[in-house]
Amino acid sequence: MSDLNCSSDYWKEINSIADSLVSESMADNDNDRQAAEDDINDSRLHETVDGHQWVIYNGYNADVMKYSDNEDYYIDNFGNEDAGFVLKERGLPGLHNVIAFWCMYADVQELLSDKMDEFCDALEAEANEVQP
Repeated sequence: MSDLNCSSDYWKEINSIADSLVSESMADNDNDRQAAEDDINDSRLHETVDGHQWVIYNGYNADVMKYSDNEDYYIDNFGNEDAGFVLKERGLPGLHNVIAFWCMYADVQELLSDKMDEFCDALEAEANEVQP
């Protein structure tokens, strides 16, 4: 289990997740950017964040919320009524879990376009090096 001790640990992991999503999705979609972006947005991002230990294990949730740039994402997008329902049904730990998920989701999502640009630029540069 990896530790989450500070903001830099959090952001290293968020960057790593974004890099992995882009490289894996591009590989799985024959370097077709649109198909890779659709794959990421359709399911890959959600599944990756949903399965991350910092979301699964409640002990990490408060740190995720503390270090995220999107601590208000869940309330801003789903509202207080939804949060009240989650709180009633799953308790405070359940609410923290949901908020941590959406924090990480939004933080990774904000990096994806730039990461995809970097990946595609590297592919293009590699292709240009191979051609005489």
